[in-house]
Amino acid sequence: MRTKTKLALICMTSWTLGACEKELVSDNIVATDSSVSVITRSVTAEETISFPVALYVFNAEDYSFVKNVTIPDQDTPLTFSIPLGSYDIFAVGGADEVRYDYPSGEDLDAESEMTLKDGKEHADLMTAHEVITLKENDDYELPLNMERQVIELTSAVVNNIPDEITEVQIFLSPIYKSIKINGDFGTEWTHSYPLTDSGEGRWTLPSPVMMLFDADAEEASITISLTKDDGTTKNYSYSLTEDIRKNHQISINATYQYDNSINITGSINGTSWLGSEEIVFNFGDESTTDNPDESDDDTFINEPTPSVGSIYKECYVLKTTPNNEEGYNEVLLLYKNDFEIDPANKTEEQVLQEINNQLSTLTINGISGWRLPNEEELNLIYKQQGVIKQKIEITVDNIAYYYCYSDNRLKLCKEHETRNFQNDIGGKYIPVTTLKFKQQ
Repeated sequence: MRTKTKLALICMTSWTLGACEKELVSDNIVATDSSVSVITRSVTAEETISFPVALYVFNAEDYSFVKNVTIPDQDTPLTFSIPLGSYDIFAVGGADEVRYDYPSGEDLDAESEMTLKDGKEHADLMTAHEVITLKENDDYELPLNMERQVIELTSAVVNNIPDEITEVQIFLSPIYKSIKINGDFGTEWTHSYPLTDSGEGRWTLPSPVMMLFDADAEEASITISLTKDDGTTKNYSYSLTEDIRKNHQISINATYQYDNSINITGSINGTSWLGSEEIVFNFGDESTTDNPDESDDDTFINEPTPSVGSIYKECYVLKTTPNNEEGYNEVLLLYKNDFEIDPANKTEEQVLQEINNQLSTLTINGISGWRLPNEEELNLIYKQQGVIKQKIEITVDNIAYYYCYSDNRLKLCKEHETRNFQNDIGGKYIPVTTLKFKQQ
């Protein structure tokens, strides 16, 4: 009797997705045990999985630990045996034993943690999970999708730092020191990323770093720490509202202001990222600002707020929302025309990347930061389509599907209908962006 089990993994490199395949072949004569031979290979030379890949096998009925095996690299075959039955299989890629302490012992479970060793930085961690059932006289195909669990801070620059500052560090919170076998975050961690003095008041991150960062936490934040030559340290924090998710790359550019505030600008890019989003915030000591009437002017546009249905710099004003507490009006702008994407033979991630490339370079009259509308914003476009058609070069109708981005997915929408991405349905998209006008 011959049982063949094929393990197909989605591989990722350079923050993109691709298909890889591993074959598990079992020649079995005894019905109580299955000998599995693991062979790793990539569909293309450019696509790889983070190695080593540690496989953890648990009994699917009582969740007891069965065994763990490791695929050290793409070219090394691996053989192991397990009895016929049902199993939970978890995979963790990229956690080598030089950087990580592996869990051990017979009491292992899916909550056991792989912990980063002191003095080390995270690797390109990926995880996967699948439930399988091994039976006699069956061939098995096991799709096991490796998903990246880290974000990468590609660069961090802080400019205009005074001479008396001797140390600059960046913290992101919350980050984690360990990852569980099941792919969840493990133990929370406070860890700084020191910047290097590059001269002329410019401090930079020496090299990119990866981290397990939970942007969904209620208090996700970025903190910049400045230490003076007298040993005193001051921290400046910003609560993140941007959608930073796993498998994304972040760059931060900050400028220290001598009124004791710091202006931070940055961009976030990733496989599924819809354009480059700018992170902008000021922070410092309110009580020491020399001119409180001017401290926040550079954050807002100091012009009368345009009304809904009007045109601002060739773009349609779709919505205005007052924020009386902060003293500004938020204006949702609609770009002056729409764009079309051909999704044929492309994955959702590839279409997102194509849109990302277009949006990242889109600018009009000094306005950038364009993105896809969410489902609620797209419905607002439909409600105002009669006025919109008269003001800008957009043919909004109830037949064509338009792309929106909601619940971390690219979706196809038309009036009163929403569906998930399909590569056999062409879609248009209309960029939107948000501006803040100072209340007059």
